[in-house]
Amino acid sequence: MIDYQPLIDRWQDGDMASWAAQLPEQIAAGLSQKRYGDLSRWLDALAALPNLVADSIQLDSARVGAGADRQPGANDIECLEANLRNLHPWRKGPFELFGLHLDTEWRSDWKWDRVLP
Repeated sequence: MIDYQPLIDRWQDGDMASWAAQLPEQIAAGLSQKRYGDLSRWLDALAALPNLVADSIQLDSARVGAGADRQPGANDIECLEANLRNLHPWRKGPFELFGLHLDTEWRSDWKWDRVLP
């Protein structure tokens, strides 16, 4: 399971303190095996992702994404793709991660294109 304690600790003495107090219970309820039967598979996929460092992040293009000045090796890209497929279906996107295009069920870029004017 993902360790949220550093986030909770960071928020305890600031403007987010009231939420920090509620967060452990919310996480337990929201990310439960009972609610999501695939949770174990998703967590395994996240844990198996390669440790890639992004030099650039694109938030202002049709494909939100991340990349590196030096492209990761073929083994890392294959590992990235295989483990991202374990998180399928992808809902909102599309994404471009280290040259890997991920098409999605809902095209958020089309929505934003319609409201842009």
